Amino acid sequence: MDRRTPMIAGVAFAVLFAIALLMAPALPGIDRPGYDIVSHVNEHAGAMRAQALLVAFGSLALVVLIGHARDRLSGPPAHVFTIGSAVLVVQTGIAMWFNAGLAMHPDQLGSATARTVSDIVSMWGPMLTIADIMVAVPILLAANEGRLPRWLGIIAAIFAVEQLIETITIIGPPGSFISPGGPMNLYLGGPLFIVFFLALGIALSLEPEALDVAGDRDTAPAADDRDSAADEPEPELEGMADEYDEASSEPETVDSSAEDAEE
Repeated sequence: MDRRTPMIAGVAFAVLFAIALLMAPALPGIDRPGYDIVSHVNEHAGAMRAQALLVAFGSLALVVLIGHARDRLSGPPAHVFTIGSAVLVVQTGIAMWFNAGLAMHPDQLGSATARTVSDIVSMWGPMLTIADIMVAVPILLAANEGRLPRWLGIIAAIFAVEQLIETITIIGPPGSFISPGGPMNLYLGGPLFIVFFLALGIALSLEPEALDVAGDRDTAPAADDRDSAADEPEPELEGMADEYDEASSEPETVDSSAEDAEE
């Protein structure tokens, strides 16, 4: 497969998710009454359904990117990355079920139903932070081991720390910056989420060349060591030569002893 595939997948994911994020305004916050949500859905029903379509196609690109990233990992971090990626994709799909479902029959939507479904959707961002950490930390560890670029490790560290802090939105008070589904989830965590996976796709496409260069540097000293080792005489051969010299001198000693006996 073309090594540019991860970068193409990362760019496609970033573009689709960015458009989806900007296409429809966020649902009214958890501090707003149900009839505000009904009015919002009636006004933006078409955009909400189109948003779900873009997220669906973006998720396909994301899965391709995740598959290539998983191939660079090994050991327990690889398993954590796999579980985190699966949770991430599943949570995203479930959130779109409820979000787009609100827009199916907006003229028949009741305030109580709208408030309940919206509350469920609002918990997507806060709970997604755990899956994001499970994905970002293995990438950070791989970058520290030299399997991925160091600059990607820096981005992964920033993303992991921000998501760890963002878990506070699980219990954030209504109407605040850290409320569930509020500004911290949408306008801080959302863009970082997109930037992280875009950077991952670019790094996966560019890294093989860097690894080849590093491999050449690593193998060059080894080749020099082999050459210097070839120039040194082997101890076993030296020992065999000494034994041969001693064996060659023994007949002369026997001959001289025989001459003394005849005299």
